[in-house]
Amino acid sequence: MSSTPPASSSLPALAIVTGAGSGIGLALSVGLLKRGFDVVAIDRDTSTADARTRRYSLDVRDAEGMARVARDFAGRPARYVFANAGIGGAPGDALGLADEAWQWAWDVNFLGALRTLRLWWPHLLAGGGKAVATLSAAALTSFPGAGPYRASKAALLAALEGLYYQAQGTGVAVHALCPGLVRSDILDLQRYPEACPLLAASGTLPNPFAVHVERAMPYAESAVDFADRVLQGLEQGAPFYWLTHPEARAWIDARHRTIEQNRPPFNDFGVPA
Repeated sequence: MSSTPPASSSLPALAIVTGAGSGIGLALSVGLLKRGFDVVAIDRDTSTADARTRRYSLDVRDAEGMARVARDFAGRPARYVFANAGIGGAPGDALGLADEAWQWAWDVNFLGALRTLRLWWPHLLAGGGKAVATLSAAALTSFPGAGPYRASKAALLAALEGLYYQAQGTGVAVHALCPGLVRSDILDLQRYPEACPLLAASGTLPNPFAVHVERAMPYAESAVDFADRVLQGLEQGAPFYWLTHPEARAWIDARHRTIEQNRPPFNDFGVPA
């Protein structure tokens, strides 16, 4: 664990990133370092996080540990807090997955993100900062085979909408980052000890969502390019509903049209809406 830094206005601007050991979180950390930020990098395994960051090996489900890190920086204003840690979770839907599969996605993707923003909120208030939660276009679209992932991201979006209204007049900006596909290790479930029993319990039937993502991942935008676009957008004034990949807009529109017209759920898997 890092030692407690002194509270001083002479210190560089502070940025916090969860899920900083790989993918989007790692790329955000590197981009923030290049911009001169003092970066707090939080991940279950920080051995792959950038060595120039203040690394904390923590699971975002560890409420006490997460609170302890925030206390380490008491009195230090934060410019950015990226509640980025998330898991793809066990593939499957309502009838094929055990309670544990749903709970895992909920605890990481929903509670972990809200906990991060809540604990660092005093720092954001002090710094007039920006709170950014990584969701997914999946929070607004329909993907059979990705039940826990979609449900947890949709719930997080609903909670963030409430936070957006709460934050009005505080000086803190709230952003729901809803990307399309970004190249990462999100499909590598074997790195999580929780995954093995859940995958065994869910059976071995082909999963359309997992197959689609696996095929599309090599062609996805790199995490480095995506993170650079995100940081530029924050500097230039980003929206709350931040749909970073244009193709997602047509899918979202198509889904809502089906709802309005009482038709079956729209399932795109990359097909034009």
